[in-house]
Amino acid sequence: MRHKIIRSKMKKGKTLMNDPILSRHVPKTYWYRTARLRNMLNLYSAVYIKPDIGRKGNGVIRVRKLNDLQVEISNRNNTIKCSKKELRDEIKKLMSPERKYLVQQGINLATYHGHPFDVRIVLQKPLRRWRVSLMTAKVAPHQHSVVTNISKGAKDVNVIKVLQGIDQSVNGYKILRDLIDTSHQIAQLLGSRFPLKIVGLDMAIDKKGKIWFIEANTKPDNSGLQSLDRGLYRRYLESRRWIKRSR
Repeated sequence: MRHKIIRSKMKKGKTLMNDPILSRHVPKTYWYRTARLRNMLNLYSAVYIKPDIGRKGNGVIRVRKLNDLQVEISNRNNTIKCSKKELRDEIKKLMSPERKYLVQQGINLATYHGHPFDVRIVLQKPLRRWRVSLMTAKVAPHQHSVVTNISKGAKDVNVIKVLQGIDQSVNGYKILRDLIDTSHQIAQLLGSRFPLKIVGLDMAIDKKGKIWFIEANTKPDNSGLQSLDRGLYRRYLESRRWIKRSR
């Protein structure tokens, strides 16, 4: 079996949303419609709009509800405030007409030294079993950063260091165990649907300590991770060699 790159976020996310166990870790996600966006803003304090196919946080838009009449719209370059009546037109200005978009429930991310973060967990399947080979916490550069992508200024930090210094009153070691366990379940399910040998999972932790799945990258960029955990990185290289031999 050769590895296949699956680019659609919805295609991968729908697989998890349809699973009775893993669906509780997936934020509510739908194809973008203005009416759907308005409905979700009635339910959640923040909502994200994302291109279905895209990398490195490009094109991501965050919408925050300020009150019953106003919202705040942010992307990488700018933040504006507008009325809910103007929401449709302002969002349209930021979207590419050639792309399909998703609208997704925002997660109130846990913070490290005041900065939100999420966790990238890379799993590989060199033989018949998935195994974790890389982990990093991606710490956003600012308190109100829209995304936590390294390409947008976030920094890779050792996961254990971040969970030990997390700002919230949660059990960091339990969260790490839950992260790894949930990531294995996700990789196994995605691997049963698609021909995969490697997957990079973007996982989030909210302020109450709940684990969330954000995105699965079937061609993860692992550059710059050698120095975080050399033992894990050796494991990653070893698994990569096994995968190449098995082709």
